[in-house]
Amino acid sequence: MNRTLTESEVIASVTRLTSARLTEYLAAEIVIPENTEQGLVYHSLDVARLELACELHDQYDMETEALSMMISLIDQMHGLRAELREVLSAVEAQPEPVRQNLIDVIEIARFGSK
Repeated sequence: MNRTLTESEVIASVTRLTSARLTEYLAAEIVIPENTEQGLVYHSLDVARLELACELHDQYDMETEALSMMISLIDQMHGLRAELREVLSAVEAQPEPVRQNLIDVIEIARFGSK
């Protein structure tokens, strides 16, 4: 079961998070809480994003808009890594001649002629 947190609970659980900072992060869509009958609730992924945002904000004195862009890029990177893992699994499942052919094609694409 995925436990959800209220606004006050998420502020209490993220050390450097204040109500004002959370308001900024919501406006910049750094996190987008779930809207339920009980109001806005936050998930563990939201908590992790808020911790990262606070750390980047404090450590590098990043503006909220820059934080939003940075976290978006991190999201994209994680998505690409997941896709690459899927491709590698699909290649690994192929017979040896097919795998070798794919390796050759990728090597040519990356480094030019073999």
